Amino acid sequence: MRRPLARSIALALALSPAAAGVAAAADAFVVIVHPSVTGASIRRADLGAVFLKKASRWSGGGGLAVPVDQSGTSPVRIAFSEGVLGQPVAQVVQYWQKQMFSAARLAPPPVKGTDAEVIAFVAKNAGAVGYVAAGTTLPPDVRSLTLID
Repeated sequence: MRRPLARSIALALALSPAAAGVAAAADAFVVIVHPSVTGASIRRADLGAVFLKKASRWSGGGGLAVPVDQSGTSPVRIAFSEGVLGQPVAQVVQYWQKQMFSAARLAPPPVKGTDAEVIAFVAKNAGAVGYVAAGTTLPPDVRSLTLID
């Protein structure tokens, strides 16, 4: 009888660093959207689908979803990629290389170099979604979304 309990404890201990890593990654960024995007929260999987262009429209009959990324070397991009897409930036880059040369010829989201550039892009484009470093002051022409699992 002790073996199942020991296995459960071992499994919980093994998984807790992974869960802590996702939580720490999520704490490193804030998801921002154009005011035209409805809702106050988004599921992690749905946001990932938007950024990988597996979903092109906002749920609930919303308009076109327009994602914007940060530089692949940016700490906030690394945290977002691992926390939302569940893969390192290099793997996401490979995904986009395959998509660009596939029959679908999907282009990756545009890349901006700074939080300020992401905010400006999101503010000017209906349906836009991006992410910035946690603690970034947001102007009134963008708003944050709560990320849920």
